[in-house]
Formats: sequence, C-alpha cells, structure tokens
Amino acid sequence: MRYLKTICYSFLTLLVLSGLLMNPKAVNTMSPAVGSWLWGYLEEGQQIAVVTLQDTETARVDVYLSIRDKTRESHEINFFVPLGVEARGFYAVEEDVTKFEGEYVASLDSFIERRISNRRMALHTLFSGALLSNGGILAPLWAPALLTSCAPATVEPSATFKTESSDILIFDINENVDIESLVKEAGLPASVNETIAGLKGQQIAVVKLQTNPQVSPSSGKSKSYENPGIHLSWTATLVPDKDGNTYSYQLGTGASWSKPIELTKVYVVAPPGIDFNVQNPVFGSDQSGYELFGGPKIDNFRRVPAYAVEDARGDFGRVWRVTYTQSNPSKDIVIKAFQQATTSKFRNSLEQGATSGALLFAILISILFWILSWIFLMPRLLGKESRVNVRGHWYYSLVYVLINAGLIFFPGSVLYLVFALGLGAPALALVCVIFGGVSILVFTFIHAEKLGVSKTKGLRAFIITSLASSFAYIIVSLTYAKLVGMI
Repeated sequence: MRYLKTICYSFLTLLVLSGLLMNPKAVNTMSPAVGSWLWGYLEEGQQIAVVTLQDTETARVDVYLSIRDKTRESHEINFFVPLGVEARGFYAVEEDVTKFEGEYVASLDSFIERRISNRRMALHTLFSGALLSNGGILAPLWAPALLTSCAPATVEPSATFKTESSDILIFDINENVDIESLVKEAGLPASVNETIAGLKGQQIAVVKLQTNPQVSPSSGKSKSYENPGIHLSWTATLVPDKDGNTYSYQLGTGASWSKPIELTKVYVVAPPGIDFNVQNPVFGSDQSGYELFGGPKIDNFRRVPAYAVEDARGDFGRVWRVTYTQSNPSKDIVIKAFQQATTSKFRNSLEQGATSGALLFAILISILFWILSWIFLMPRLLGKESRVNVRGHWYYSLVYVLINAGLIFFPGSVLYLVFALGLGAPALALVCVIFGGVSILVFTFIHAEKLGVSKTKGLRAFIITSLASSFAYIIVSLTYAKLVGMI
C-alpha cells in the first residue's frame, strides 16, 4: 500500500507544476535522477481542486491528485509546486479519492445539481407560458431551447514536512536567496533556475518522492496502477489587481503530460458577500449542462476531449465548476475575487427561487401579452367588416387561456413524460398539433362566426394574433431567463 501511495505524490507536484514551468523542456527534465523517457510511462489519472475564497484577499486551496506508473522500476523524482504569495497552513496527506470527494466535493456537486435542476424546471415552466398565450403553433420555434438544455551557498527550507512516502520542503523565494544553490540543494534540474527566479516574493514546495509501480508476481509484467492519491492543502494570498484580487490555479501543468489527463475538476467557491470572475481554458467540445433526467452531459464524453462549465448561486453563496476530460490544458485558471455587487445579490435571490418566479412570470406575462395582442391586433386584422367590437369583447381571449390551461394538465403532462423519455421531437410535434389545433377549431366554429367575418379572414387574424403574442412572450421570457441565469 505504501508503494502505491508514493506514486500519488509524484503526480501531485507534477500537475500543479506546469503552470510554473513555462518551458516544456524544463518540465520534461525536471528530475536529475530520471531521464525524460520516464514521462512517457506516467499518466495523470485525475485531478480535483477546490479553491475556496475566504474573502477577497485569501483562498484555501485543496487539491487531490492521482498518478499511474507503467514502468517496472522505482524512480526518485523531485518536483516543485508553486504556492503563491504568503502561502501558509500547508499540509499533505495520502487518502482515497472517495474520502476527498465526500469531504470536499459532494456538497458542492449537490448545490450545482439542485440549481441546474431548478433552472431546468424554471425554463420549462417559462415555455409552458407560451402555451397559455396560445403559442402551441410556435412549438417548432422554441423547441431548440428545450432540447439544448506553483546569500549563502546552502539554502535552508523555511519548513519541512514528512509523510509516509515523501519529503516536502518549503522555500521562500526572496531577494536574498541564491537561486542556483536552492535548485542544486533541492535536487532540481538547472533548467528551472530562470522559472524559479521569476517567482520572487512567492513560496514553493519541493516534493521528493519515490514511484513504485505494481508488478504482477506471476508474470513479472508491470501493470498500470493508480494509487490512492494525495491531498495537498494550503492557504493562498490573492494578488492585487485593478479590478479585484486574483489567484491563478496552476492548471497548465497538464501540458507536460505525454498522455491526456482522464479527468480534471476545478471548483471555485465563494461565501455570501463575495463574488468572482473566472477565465478558464477551452479544450475539446463544450458539453455543459445536464441531461433532462440524468447527470452531467460530460459524463458521456469520458473518452474524448471535452469540457463543461456549471455555475450555481443561492443563499449558500456561489459554486462554479469546470470539468475536463481527456485533456492536457496548457493555460491556468485565473480567478478574480471582489465584493459582491447589488446586482449579483439580486441575481442570487432570483436563482434561489427560480421555479416559483418562473411560474408567476409565465402566468402573468403570457396572459397579459395574449390579451394585449387580442385588443390591439385583432380589430386591425379584421377590419371594418366585423360587426362586433373586438376590443370591447377582449374577454373572448380568456376562453383560449382556459382551454390551454386545461390542455397543459392533460394531455400536456403525458407529453412532458414523453419528452422526458427522450422523444423530444415527437412530443413537441404533438404539442403543436394539439394545442394549436384545438384553439383553431374553437375559434373557427365559435368566435369567427360571432365576429361576423368570413372564416378564412377570421382564422388568418387569429393565427397572426397568436403568433405575435407568443413570439413577444418568448423574447421577453428569454430575456428573463438570461437575467436569472437559467440560460
């Protein structure tokens, strides 16, 4: 078990390291004890990071890393990890990914999943409002929105840590440090001198570890083995910027790996009162979002390069997550923290009650638009031929609201189930036929005759009025959905 754990430590620093090592050659010759050939036999299994903004000046960073070693020999590898400015509270522990996820990730995923589910339900509720405003015949137009859904000759470390499988040395990179002596003392290759020299004012952690791959006793052949992993944690100080303080998570380490990293997840968490912006690299296809009755879409893209970004807000604050599959990111994730603005607080509250807000919006706005369309469009479209004051008889329009409301319950509930089972196109086609058809029939055989115009002219006026009402409602509802963060 000890041998397995050791491998994790190699991965840990390897990963966070690439953001520091901008020179690819420096990355591949980082250890003087191992040739660059070794990198072809190492694979990063997964990386999970949680950056928790404690305020606008500090952030706690928790990183879980795992590695696979495909060689048959043990190798000593030295790496350094950039900790940033005035890093403190550093520690490392070997643990299983299940424990890390249970302690740091599970609740965050739950927040995100609940918010995504609320948004999805709220979005569907908004579009049901289009049905109330007699927009069944517009189903083909709004359907796509539902279907997408790191002096003296001898340099001493400022702190040391020892685990069962590794030694970790913390160094302060300041004006009095002899960089060449530090690199030599730490067992790092001379090629990283320039990179470390550029980190003055910051701290680095040098990890010395031994990889021990698993070898099959019977065949003597090496196996690809992923150890329990390493959990690295420290408190980082954000760097002042003109619009806020920033922290760069060293995701760029992925570029140093000879093979794609299977899974990378980075979370950014902010408590109430703190907000942030994130710049993240794009790698592969965008698979953001959730299946209608399932998990994240990116779960179906574990074998190809893809990424997904999710964002959740509420009374808990804000949780942002990016997931990468089969990727070798070469750029870091840059987080800019600042005090939460009033508009952001308002958006949080809107998202908190997205479904109830969408329901109220759908009922009130859809009915309002339908009545207004009937009052202002119908008389003009019918002309002077109508023997009824259509504007004065605006309450005629409420008949269609009641009819559509009834249809939403049945067969609307059945059609929604059909839609949820993956038969989106057939369900939406039926919505168009049933909702649009019933309204047209009612108008043709009841109101068209009462209005005293030909059925052809009356039907044309009714359809144009319905299209105008529904189209206006959809535009306004999409604006509302964007404001609340549903889309």
